[in-house]
Amino acid sequence: MSERQYAAVWGRRIRVITVLVLLLCGGVTVGIALLVNRPEERWVVWLVTALMLGIVGGTALFSIRGFEIGRDGVRIRRVLWTNRIPFEAIESAEVDPEACRGAWKTMGNDGLFAMHGWFRSRRLGSFRAFVTHPGDAVVLRGPKGIVVVSPENPRRFVNDLNRRRGRGEGRP
Repeated sequence: MSERQYAAVWGRRIRVITVLVLLLCGGVTVGIALLVNRPEERWVVWLVTALMLGIVGGTALFSIRGFEIGRDGVRIRRVLWTNRIPFEAIESAEVDPEACRGAWKTMGNDGLFAMHGWFRSRRLGSFRAFVTHPGDAVVLRGPKGIVVVSPENPRRFVNDLNRRRGRGEGRP
């Protein structure tokens, strides 16, 4: 069976937060450049520019480019690397558009290019997230914890995942 690929579509929340942060970083950089008039203070402009580019560029490296169901498990494609969740670490998979509702970040990024890292909610407890569209959330439960992903067409993703894991159609 070949690998099945799913896009990481950005939801409205991710788009809005990303645009606002980019505008804020650009505005801060331009504002500082306009305020600094003396040549001996130009280093401040360079420092702020480098800081803003570092924040945006560094965060962009962690963005989620897509999801794959392969022979060895689920893969989350990033810019420079891939995270892998082996089939053995997945006991169940279910579509849950409300999975991220009320979740708060314990470590990670909550909106710039994606929602990824470690989160906590009353419904799920602690979980790891690789989410670009909370409305497309799929909850993967396993012995080591919960992972939430957001592939396009989450129902097809769950069906493909269950087939690949030998569980047939629908929920396991």
